[in-house]
Amino acid sequence: MSMRPVMRVITSISALTLAGTAFTFGSAAAADRLPADAEGTDTTEVIEVTEPDQELPTGDAVLGEEELSADDTTADAAGVQAAAKRLPYLCKASVDYPHNSHTTKGTINVHFDTKCGQVAPNLNTEGTLSRSRWYGWEHLSTGKGNKKSTKSLRVVAPKSCKKDTWYRYKGQARFYVSGPQGKGSAHVYNQNDKEIKCTG
Repeated sequence: MSMRPVMRVITSISALTLAGTAFTFGSAAAADRLPADAEGTDTTEVIEVTEPDQELPTGDAVLGEEELSADDTTADAAGVQAAAKRLPYLCKASVDYPHNSHTTKGTINVHFDTKCGQVAPNLNTEGTLSRSRWYGWEHLSTGKGNKKSTKSLRVVAPKSCKKDTWYRYKGQARFYVSGPQGKGSAHVYNQNDKEIKCTG
């Protein structure tokens, strides 16, 4: 993929953020997130951008859906990992595409769902919603929740959006199940391949 240099004007970085963030021409670290409350400040900075958006680290995350397999996998004498043990709770974790909320206008939402075939003693989920900016992925909101003796758990991470703005969004979450018959986890994400419009 070829990149052409473009000039972008930043109008929403506070002096405090600039002091704590190191920029280099051509790249910006995805870990250096700009706070949402910096919006509206009058500091202006011009930076040449020649690289595409950096991916939000997903580590061992899988796309869309994954089974919550046992965490206690073991390696054999040759160091080869055994297949993850299937837990009797039969839980699956999924992240849908970030989308305009069907219930709250001017809000982008993403769902983190755990569904089990049997009642699970403990379900726990923590997930985030981010949007793609010229410098990388910007964290917008975090959703977390837990439930006992249940077959399902839904956690959401909503964030208000400005009407008629266009962004790509990503949702990712870590899912956990635990009980007397073992504990398991999964790391799942989903994202929009194209920008979506905030309908307001």
